[in-house]
Amino acid sequence: MKKTLNLIFVFSMAFLAFSQTSKIKFIKGNLADKTAAVREAENSDSQWISEQAVAFCLENKEALGNDRELDGLAVAAILSYSPENVRKFSDSQKQKLTENLIALFTQFNKSSTVQIAVISKALALKDTISNAPFTALLNSYLKTQDVKATDSGVFKASVSALEAIGNEESFTILYGFLNDNSYSSYKKEIEATTIALIPNAMNEVITLIKGADFKKISSIFALMQKNSQISKKNLCEIAENMLSESILLVDNSTGISAENIKFQIDVLSILSENNWTRASAVALSYFDLSKKLYEKKAMNEEQFKTVIIALRNIAPLDAVAPLISVLEELNDRTEKGSRVSSEITLAVINTLGAIGDKAAFDSLLAVTYLNYEESVLTAARDALSGLRWQ
Repeated sequence: MKKTLNLIFVFSMAFLAFSQTSKIKFIKGNLADKTAAVREAENSDSQWISEQAVAFCLENKEALGNDRELDGLAVAAILSYSPENVRKFSDSQKQKLTENLIALFTQFNKSSTVQIAVISKALALKDTISNAPFTALLNSYLKTQDVKATDSGVFKASVSALEAIGNEESFTILYGFLNDNSYSSYKKEIEATTIALIPNAMNEVITLIKGADFKKISSIFALMQKNSQISKKNLCEIAENMLSESILLVDNSTGISAENIKFQIDVLSILSENNWTRASAVALSYFDLSKKLYEKKAMNEEQFKTVIIALRNIAPLDAVAPLISVLEELNDRTEKGSRVSSEITLAVINTLGAIGDKAAFDSLLAVTYLNYEESVLTAARDALSGLRWQ
């Protein structure tokens, strides 16, 4: 027992001596010794030594200038803060650490190593301390840098960090960079972060869509499709605004390209797949536009069918009357001996049948007395049998 107590005493004294040695080494040592002390500090002393190291770097930066050994001490001090230890800090200690890290990033603006270390530590601590100050720091950095003169490593690290801690301002800044050739060498990083930030910047995305041309809207749509984490609600809100804006663009122009029609169909399909009934009015407006485009042969049969079928999911109540009107027109033309598309007629009948509103009874019944193909007649009978009368 006595032997055990002696061993404990010896180890305790050794630990205490080592602890004191670390502090003394930091206090009395040169820059290399101070850096070594930061690296070697045990948990009981690490916070004190780290704080002293940061304070020393900030106090002596102006006097020492661009000194590699001072940079090394700053990096060691930054990296010494672990999430586990910082989690135990008081709110005031966390705030002080945040202020110190930002000060290091700002004062050591000629040292990419120090700045990248701060960025890395901010990411490591993102679940432990507030992200907002670091987000603001990086937003300001990106806005004020001359991209041709800035350090590429720090720039890339800043952009990539915002993927995890960015906000709506970060999105706006980076989206602007995407369309600026000056930032072409960083396009991969900028695009990745811009895409990731879409859910955090819904108001900004909608604002970009308003008043935009097809090219700009399509580019936003392309970014949106690359983010599988966008919620159904956000996805559909963006798609609804895109479709609405694209309808206005067509109304105010003399024509529309096949590429733009494909874009509109793709956006409409998102609304249909997600049963986004909030876009009922927009879907009906596009249905009216589609009829005109189809009649002008600007829209093909398959695309017009897609528009018709989508109405059952997006506008199941409001679409009944417009669809009945189209079916009555098709019936009238058929009765007069004019040729109509069986595929379009089937799409209208099947959609009315799927909705099941009894208001369609007369027009569906009329189909069964006309000279349609058997497939159309069968579809009309099936639709009639499925109408709801209650």
